[in-house]
Amino acid sequence: MEECGTKIEDSNAEIAELTEKIDAIREVVGTLEKEINESGASVASLRENLRIRKLAKDIQDTQTEIDSHDMEEAAKARRNFGSQWGAAKEKENELHTAASLDPLLKARA
Repeated sequence: MEECGTKIEDSNAEIAELTEKIDAIREVVGTLEKEINESGASVASLRENLRIRKLAKDIQDTQTEIDSHDMEEAAKARRNFGSQWGAAKEKENELHTAASLDPLLKARA
């Protein structure tokens, strides 16, 4: 009986010790899970930073391309087009009128 009582006490002490170890392991696992989650957030943040940097570079490249165009030359070309377009449109209208009248004149003759 005494031997069984001693074994029970030893077993209870061992159970308490194992329970403490399990609690300590759970705490470590919780810490590791927290670190894993934080690292996932860090990776997402890094990816977003890379995407933003690429977009900023693309914007800068586009701005450089825009700046490389000669705006004075473009304005001059637009003025030239405007002045030439009016005369060309007027001549086109005259040709359309002449072409539409030509079959009528032939039909009368």
